Amino acid sequence: MPQGKVKWFSTEKAFGFIEQENDNDIFVHVTGLADGVTAIDKDMLVEYEVEQGRKGPQATNVRPASAPAAAAPAAEVVEEIEVIAVEDEAGDVAVEEIEVIAVEDEAGDVEIVEIGEEVVVEAEEAEEEA
Repeated sequence: MPQGKVKWFSTEKAFGFIEQENDNDIFVHVTGLADGVTAIDKDMLVEYEVEQGRKGPQATNVRPASAPAAAAPAAEVVEEIEVIAVEDEAGDVAVEEIEVIAVEDEAGDVEIVEIGEEVVVEAEEAEEEA
């Protein structure tokens, strides 16, 4: 099934154009959108079928392109400690240590998978540890 990028589409005008891979634009009428699709946005990657319209080729059954399912990348567990200083209304400062466990994939994307309980340390104790 051919794919292309929406050059422009107007729901008010009820038509638009899709840039095809062969650099020719193809007409799309609002009636050519797939069931459940009410509009397509500029630069959206779409897939469609081609039929002969009154004035030439026309895109039909237009819908957002399905992204191919990617294999899950290998992941590496990363542990970090984030330290946050908190000041209360009296001006006393306490340090909260929060353990964060995150997973980093091969692409370098990091997702937090677990957050440990907060440990509150009084300011004087924090200064002694520093």
